[in-house]
Amino acid sequence: MRFMNAHSPAEASSDRRPVLVVGASGQLGSRVVKRLAQRGETVRAFVRRTSQHQHLVQARVELALGDLTDAASIDAACRGVRAVFATANSVAPNHQAGPGGFAAVEDRGYAELIAACRRHGVEQFVLISVPVLPVDHKVPLFRYKRLIEQRLMASGVPYTILRAAPFMDDWFALIGSRIPARGDEAALIRRPWPFLQRFIGVVGHMIERRGIAMIPGSPAARHAFIAIDDVAEFMVCCLGHAPAINAVLDIGGPQVLSWQQVIDLYARVLGRPVRALSTPSVVFRALQVLMRPFSEAASNIMGLNWIIERDTLTDSDALARTLGIERLAAEPFLRAKVALPAD
Repeated sequence: MRFMNAHSPAEASSDRRPVLVVGASGQLGSRVVKRLAQRGETVRAFVRRTSQHQHLVQARVELALGDLTDAASIDAACRGVRAVFATANSVAPNHQAGPGGFAAVEDRGYAELIAACRRHGVEQFVLISVPVLPVDHKVPLFRYKRLIEQRLMASGVPYTILRAAPFMDDWFALIGSRIPARGDEAALIRRPWPFLQRFIGVVGHMIERRGIAMIPGSPAARHAFIAIDDVAEFMVCCLGHAPAINAVLDIGGPQVLSWQQVIDLYARVLGRPVRALSTPSVVFRALQVLMRPFSEAASNIMGLNWIIERDTLTDSDALARTLGIERLAAEPFLRAKVALPAD
């Protein structure tokens, strides 16, 4: 393990020990890195050698090369840090990065990470997680998030667990639009996973070009969709915040919207009719089961499309006020993306 300073830091924070971000090159992790650096923190960004991490090269950021399948690199990355932000997951695997998967990353990898934090006296572990739903155990991402939460809470490491509502940056794209990915250097829909890229190749411009939104399940399902920028802000604002220590917090956007309301929003912003093409949730459940023997990651994606028919009515208004976070509503989010040049 070696650490590479991208730039010399200007002003040091009161505590000179770095803050570690695991999953730093990803869509959420890169935002956390940026915000921590802007706050004056020294950030240690844990990234694979094969990942695209050029966008992390900035003042106050050092790169820690390794990954969650390499226990030695985890231990080295945790040495001397005061807090850890964990955003890594196996939802959209990069097969060029070598062996991985939920068992390797979310199970063994996170177990090693938590153990390393305990050994090195990390003062706060901030974990991004998912809402609790009655069918958690049937979808790998949700099942493993619950496992990580349980291990973290039993570890003795001070923790902050943030259970986030669906990300508008991702789900507004996955229903058939590349607009939400504009200006995003680490957008999920650009991950080099063949399964994802084939899907995006088919549906990526359906809303813009054909006025069709591919809705998973019922258009009446409702969610407190949250912008990833706001998720990062919640995470960073919890650093050193006493009420957030050893707490499990639900976070969501400022509105609860049905899929139909999201479609109507696209129609207003684009100035053209947009209609829903709904796939029954039982289809995704069947595909999840059929794909399980061949690709756990693809099966998980089908499971996420099945599980998202259940409402996530997260109310985090009080928490946002306490932390001083002004969350972005869906319409200004989408209008800001439309105003950016197409990739």
